[in-house]
Amino acid sequence: MIDLDRVQQIIEKEISPDFKISRYFDTEDMVIYFWKHKEYTPDDERGRIIGSGPVVYDKKTKEYRVMGSREWFSEEIRRLFETEEGKERMHELDYLMSLFENGEENPDYTHSLIEKIKARILRRQYVNSEDVDFLSILTGARRIDKEFNLIGKPQWKFEEHIVVVSDNPVAQKKLMKIWKEIDFEYKLLSENELLLFRKKSIS
Repeated sequence: MIDLDRVQQIIEKEISPDFKISRYFDTEDMVIYFWKHKEYTPDDERGRIIGSGPVVYDKKTKEYRVMGSREWFSEEIRRLFETEEGKERMHELDYLMSLFENGEENPDYTHSLIEKIKARILRRQYVNSEDVDFLSILTGARRIDKEFNLIGKPQWKFEEHIVVVSDNPVAQKKLMKIWKEIDFEYKLLSENELLLFRKKSIS
């Protein structure tokens, strides 16, 4: 049963009025309705809600419910929607984890991932916390055996700024170079604190 109006009402009531149906899949046992933020793109952290999965219509019980995130990320459910893009994403995450644990670096692949992240930032005009985390790994600022942190400062709104704390000056310069290339502002607060703007300043 495909009842988009009812599902939209469920989304607005049980998840948030800021979200709407993005797509749905009609399977043998259920209809799974995905949702997205009305303003932000799916990969923008400002449009994410932790804890809620898609809306599901169970054909056997004829009931609607919102999947919990744990259920949604179960191997059985994820296998239904496995894509080449998803597999590539997992490969990227495996490589990042390997670098974090001081694994061998592939310079060409590192460069390609940096360019991908830059393109995502420019498309959405916003820097996710995850982008900073991943770029910190790719530039060498973040390693399992190095002092590193991402923090906020009371005088800087966290949703608009993030501070990278690292004692690696080479990695720090690489991050500043990336911010120059995407034309976002940054500021060196101290020898080991780099303030990165998450939104492009309007001049």
